[in-house]
Amino acid sequence: MTDERFEWISKRAYAIWEATGRPWGCSHLHWEQAAAEREIMERTRASTDGEDVLIRLRRKVATLEAENDASPKDRNVG
Repeated sequence: MTDERFEWISKRAYAIWEATGRPWGCSHLHWEQAAAEREIMERTRASTDGEDVLIRLRRKVATLEAENDASPKDRNVG
């Protein structure tokens, strides 16, 4: 395990521990949850700050807007 990965899991496990009310004797569960989250993040290639998701969303919105601008406008023919 790399130092960066270990540090991320450690910080995430601590955050989970705090969010669950700092229960005693559950550190292994929090560590396992954090490790699983990191594995999912790595498998999906998500960034730790979510920036990659925002970039994809912005591209999709821009594409939809461009398609919308290029489509024929409704015309009232009477």
